[in-house]
Amino acid sequence: MNFLVDAFRPVHFRGKARLLNIVGPNSGTRHTRVFGCVFDLDLTDFIQRRIYLGTFEPAETSLVKKHLQPGMTFVDVGANVGYYTALAAGLVAGNGGRVIAFEPSAYAFEKLHSMVLANKLEHVTAVHAGLSDTAGPGRLYLGMGSHNHSPTMVAHENATATDITVVSLDDEAERLGIERIDLMKIDVEGHEPKVLSGARRLFSERRIRAILCEFNEAWLSKAESSSHQLGNILQEAGFRETGVESGAVGLENRFFQLPDSPR
Repeated sequence: MNFLVDAFRPVHFRGKARLLNIVGPNSGTRHTRVFGCVFDLDLTDFIQRRIYLGTFEPAETSLVKKHLQPGMTFVDVGANVGYYTALAAGLVAGNGGRVIAFEPSAYAFEKLHSMVLANKLEHVTAVHAGLSDTAGPGRLYLGMGSHNHSPTMVAHENATATDITVVSLDDEAERLGIERIDLMKIDVEGHEPKVLSGARRLFSERRIRAILCEFNEAWLSKAESSSHQLGNILQEAGFRETGVESGAVGLENRFFQLPDSPR
């Protein structure tokens, strides 16, 4: 079965997710190569199992592949175990290309950091912190009994909370010497407006060129925001949404670029 999954992982076809969800394994840990990088994936976790099966966000994956080029800088906000980090690492390698991955969860960061070290991704910087509008202590909430390790900085019921470090993207860009962000992916379960508020200087200087952002109405509502408000933040910063008509992204993720950015 591992051979079958390995063979189908890089191939996309209609019905793939349904087929592999039925026949693929759903427990244990798999030592797996994805985008040329070795991962140790826990198949009881929703995201890691889909990474293993090759069914995780195929439309978004294709968009990132088309957008990134050697020498670019990619920022992964809410990197989890490092799917997009590994994808971008191969695409931007060379000519000074960089990947900066932010992940506040101790569990996910350990997997992310181990993946970066094991694959000798010297142009990747993994930061064990959450992004927000200010720096300081914060709290991370994980739903109890969940098989989907996708914690949030938005307080909610039926959750366990842990203390984390919180930083702003403006401060981190200065600390890490980030001159320009060619693409930023944000998936932080409703905390997206706070992440963007912490990048006001980068926005005003037009140093962020494109953003792939999750729009999860349920989580945004818990954070006392909305998809409409989040979209307005990006539009007021000068971004324009692209790729919608062609179905370039999934149901909850939307892609924005500055008008003069290359497509």
